[in-house]
Amino acid sequence: MRFLRAVRNLLGNYQLKSGIYHYDRGESQQAIEYLTRALQAADSTESDRAMALYYLTQSRIAIAEKLESSEEIGKAVEAYRQALALTPDYPDIHFRLASLCARFGLDHDAVEAYRRALELHPGYLEARINLGILLLRGGDPDAAGEEFAAAHELAVQAIEVPYRRGTAALQRGDRAEAEQAMRTAFERLPESFQFYYRRGLQNLREGAFEDAVDNLRQASHYRQDYADVQNYLGVAHGEMEHWEEAIGAFRRALDASGDYHVARLNLGFALASIGRDEEACQELQAVLAADPANQPATAKLEELSGPRRDRIRVQDGSRD
Repeated sequence: MRFLRAVRNLLGNYQLKSGIYHYDRGESQQAIEYLTRALQAADSTESDRAMALYYLTQSRIAIAEKLESSEEIGKAVEAYRQALALTPDYPDIHFRLASLCARFGLDHDAVEAYRRALELHPGYLEARINLGILLLRGGDPDAAGEEFAAAHELAVQAIEVPYRRGTAALQRGDRAEAEQAMRTAFERLPESFQFYYRRGLQNLREGAFEDAVDNLRQASHYRQDYADVQNYLGVAHGEMEHWEEAIGAFRRALDASGDYHVARLNLGFALASIGRDEEACQELQAVLAADPANQPATAKLEELSGPRRDRIRVQDGSRD
């Protein structure tokens, strides 16, 4: 979840806006302080609280990653557990916690965390593979064999589905779709994906948008179906005012996850930025149908629906 700057500027909740600002700058502890207040404030809307919870969880993850990189293992484990206390149904945090535990020989904790990740996301291929290896090392070959068999089925599907899509694209002469599908089928390397994905997020936090585009584009080659990557890629393009590229990325995010309202909100603002007001209004109305209290969508829709001279005055004022 990440918003275009124009969206963030229209957030009405000061604590939330400040928390997101500090998160985007990589200032996790400051972000946690503001976001905690936003989460607890009596006047926060449900939309505000949901957004604050997301960014609060991500801030805890960011702290855990820094602690992990400096090999402060006990503190990193605790930071991941604090993130899970906020969002217990987030499979990737369980996966990260499991991988950290396995890396430092805490095999029992790692097995439990991998199993929890798989309860939440049975199709998590990397979790199944890693769990199978741990079970094999721990002397349970039967359970390991079950995990490897399940991983085999998932791996076959991960190749077969995009391969068929790519073959169909070749037959109808759609070379761009064929390339994307075949990359997804045959270049799905989790380690490479994570490398480029995390580097792209760091570029975004630093405001290095061209580098963010390069890295997130590389990440998307490995995982075409990862909606967050496409949304982040759209944000990077949007901050450089490459609006057509941003719109394409936000649409791909929605193709991967139709209820991804953050990407839809970003899409609405991107469309409005190049005068495609009717389409923008449709996207913003869809956001409000799912989240009636969404302040940026409400404000932007009112602006687009107002007289032209009022809209110009609003846009001019936003640059002050």
